[in-house]
Amino acid sequence: MIPEALHWALTPAPGWARRTGYLSELIAFRARHRRWRQRWAPHLQASQDAIRIAMARCTSHRQALVLGSGPLLDIPLADLSAAFETVTLVDAAHLWPTRLTARRFPNIRLVERDISGVVPGLLEGVAHGSDILPRPRPKLPEDHATVDFVVSANLLSQLAVLPLQFMSHHVSLTPAEQTGVIHSMVQAHLDYLKQFDAICCLITDTRHEFVDRDGAVENFDNCLPGIILPPDDSSWWWDVAPPGEYLPEFGVRARVVAITQRPAGSGL
Repeated sequence: MIPEALHWALTPAPGWARRTGYLSELIAFRARHRRWRQRWAPHLQASQDAIRIAMARCTSHRQALVLGSGPLLDIPLADLSAAFETVTLVDAAHLWPTRLTARRFPNIRLVERDISGVVPGLLEGVAHGSDILPRPRPKLPEDHATVDFVVSANLLSQLAVLPLQFMSHHVSLTPAEQTGVIHSMVQAHLDYLKQFDAICCLITDTRHEFVDRDGAVENFDNCLPGIILPPDDSSWWWDVAPPGEYLPEFGVRARVVAITQRPAGSGL
């Protein structure tokens, strides 16, 4: 296994991904999977299955776009490569294990992009003393007209996590302002997905529960405050962490949903 420090040093990554913590989080996520592989396996399998079911509804197979591809743990890459002319994996950075896996498929391309649409506001505004919260402005890819399938892979509830951490070092936010940031970034991503004339598969956690050692739910958090999602196609529990990992006495589990969105007026 490549130590985390070597991943940091050797991974080709844009400067903004290093400065805002995105590269560090990708490395940490992969390390958490190594520790909790068995706990995460059902969730990762369910995510892959949801993507396979959604992609089967595509009637055109030019380009598949995967937002938040990460270490590819929840992505059925071989199936996507076989089904589409091109598969574009989008994330802030791509670790070397991801790059080596992608090289096995001639039609896979890797793109480094700010999916959240707030990084310019963080680096050009907040980091230089502005107390105006950045508005998320995710940009469509230049070749969006050829995209027939979009996956938002376990990304939605995480969009505001790193921006809020970054802002906490530069500006003091009230709880209401923090909730506002989460809502605006989540809604911007949902609106972004609607701009594609494509089948979209949205996979996201919606609720975190804190469970004691006897399995009783002590507390919970709504991951998507103020957001009403379309009806889901499937849902499951993700055993995120055992007691003692994040909290001394409580483990964490997440409710995850998979939603297939069809192009407006498509009749699909």
